Amino acid sequence: MLVTSLLDEHAYPSADFATLYRLRWGIETFYGILKTRLALENFTGQSVEAIKQDFYATIYLTGLESVLTDTAQACLDDRNTRHPQTVNRAVSFNAIKNQAFDLLFSNLDTHTLTEQLTTLFLKNPSSQRRERNPPRRKSSPRALLNFQKRKKKHCF
Repeated sequence: MLVTSLLDEHAYPSADFATLYRLRWGIETFYGILKTRLALENFTGQSVEAIKQDFYATIYLTGLESVLTDTAQACLDDRNTRHPQTVNRAVSFNAIKNQAFDLLFSNLDTHTLTEQLTTLFLKNPSSQRRERNPPRRKSSPRALLNFQKRKKKHCF
């Protein structure tokens, strides 16, 4: 349900709001990835500089991940499978975090490293089963609080 204060149906048709909401969806899911998978809000330091470094490193990592997974995603799109497949983001983010230093600062051949990463991404795809909607499990507030208290940000 969408609530708005724009009441003029002729100037602002309701069909336009549905289109705008769909355009916004990719941005919303990107924020979800930043906050949950990459733990953007769980900073490694308390100074302004540490928070800026964490933020920019996370944004840089997501950009690097999208560039490095592009080739693998094109190969997965060409496959004729029962269910459409995508690059497994958990695998890709973890592999890129572990190889980021080698990709950027090592004397190793970056072409070889990117080929190894692409091979890894192709071996571990995620199948998109659109007709499946398993029910969500409800966590108790106490369990959620304990999880947030004990959660640590990994420093690489």
